[in-house]
Amino acid sequence: MLRTLGLGAAGISVGGLGLLAGCSSDGEPDTRGAGDRRNAGGPTTTQPRRDIAAYDPDRPYWEQGNFAPVTTEETFTDLRVTGSIPSGLSGLFVRNGSNPPTGKSAHWFLGDGMVHGVRLVDGRAKWYRNRYVQTPLQVARKDLLDFGGVPGKENNQSNVALVHHAGKLLTTGEVGWPFELDPRDLSTVGPWSFDGKLGPTMTAHPKIDPQTGRMHFFGYEFLKPALTYYAVDPSGVLDVVSPIKVDQATMIHDFAVTDRDAIFWIGPVVFGFDGANPKIPFHWDPTGPSRVGVMPLDGSGDDIRWADVPLGFAFHGLNAHRDGDDVVVRLNRLEQAFGPMGDLVPSHLTEWRIGTGGKELTVTEERLTDREMDLPTVDRRHLGRPSRHGWFATTTGADAEYGFELSGICHLDLKTGREDVWDPGPDRRSGEGFFVPGGADEGDGWVLTYIWDRTTNRSSLGIFDAQAMKQGPVAEVELPVRVPFGFHGLWVDEDQL
Repeated sequence: MLRTLGLGAAGISVGGLGLLAGCSSDGEPDTRGAGDRRNAGGPTTTQPRRDIAAYDPDRPYWEQGNFAPVTTEETFTDLRVTGSIPSGLSGLFVRNGSNPPTGKSAHWFLGDGMVHGVRLVDGRAKWYRNRYVQTPLQVARKDLLDFGGVPGKENNQSNVALVHHAGKLLTTGEVGWPFELDPRDLSTVGPWSFDGKLGPTMTAHPKIDPQTGRMHFFGYEFLKPALTYYAVDPSGVLDVVSPIKVDQATMIHDFAVTDRDAIFWIGPVVFGFDGANPKIPFHWDPTGPSRVGVMPLDGSGDDIRWADVPLGFAFHGLNAHRDGDDVVVRLNRLEQAFGPMGDLVPSHLTEWRIGTGGKELTVTEERLTDREMDLPTVDRRHLGRPSRHGWFATTTGADAEYGFELSGICHLDLKTGREDVWDPGPDRRSGEGFFVPGGADEGDGWVLTYIWDRTTNRSSLGIFDAQAMKQGPVAEVELPVRVPFGFHGLWVDEDQL
């Protein structure tokens, strides 16, 4: 196995040798070091186990355990595989997350974006790379709110998710422009504003309609009430810009679409430094409203209709679809978004049935499971349409031995209510499980996630049969480093690379 080591944003290899000089024989950039080899069984360069395993409840959870950032950018090739990578699973798995280079940040959400990718080719694990998203903030080693100017455009950390559309691999953040990556080596190409048509922000979770190929997304702003819906055609041309009137600047992290509608939910997470933790720029305001809005895709922001919902918040939606005059939305709902010091609180999968046939919207709410879980993923071939299957990251409580952690993965059959849960035990932890199609039927495929082992302080890429999560991974790509907990991943098929 070959290994190269980068030093932060500069991307400089050991001994000053350039990492991106020339190309390898397969057309990908040649990132091989000068004779720098290491077996997968060798020592890791991330934090030693004694630091990782010890949990201090008086410290922020995002500065310790597997939330703690890693300190180097690395490349490993010809990775060892336990089990067999499924036939036909060739492409790139890449996941974004928060990785402050100083090791400290005001909140887990506020570190610099770092992507971790594994390239699979014909049953082999060709390489692993982790790279910072080279935003101006990261290059300058500045915190979001210390960099100057209003967060937005290039002034963002691009640390939340990824999308591949019209031939571009983009990272997204909470606010600001996306950044394009080169999928061959995960290097940063630069910010992307859709040829200057994008406003100041593109928020984290765009949706690609599986039938039309159109990409739907929105942007909101931290410091003023502003929400804008956008749409991009299959060739990458941004052709819809539709402002939506809102009364208050609140966090709007995700939304949902059907084949006819865009659905937005607003909860009282407001911006300012007057919360219990003065370093965190967002806090929960229980006096604020919780609302849901439905906008026709063939209309404009002027056509949106709003309805009140019970006080709460949702970071993530699973999916939405039309059922006659009703819009059915399934989302991971929280009673409140944050604890007093910015701690995350449990969320549960909830269904809203929104009646659109009358003069006013009506909303009924039903909790679908009592299991605490979030980071939902769906078979994206059914995005915006009725869907039966969802996969979720389970969590531990703050009172667990190591405090709040992402834990295993739950597959929920929404038709039968059956839960198929991979429980990793006390010493292994995963994160979001991303579904990759393997057959024609909904839910026939694979779930990919990074798995961390606290006893070795190393990670692997786990590959699961999506319909047999409890059985554990059918294959693991062993990594000689730790991949910290992160946010959202993406699979890019071989024919798209």
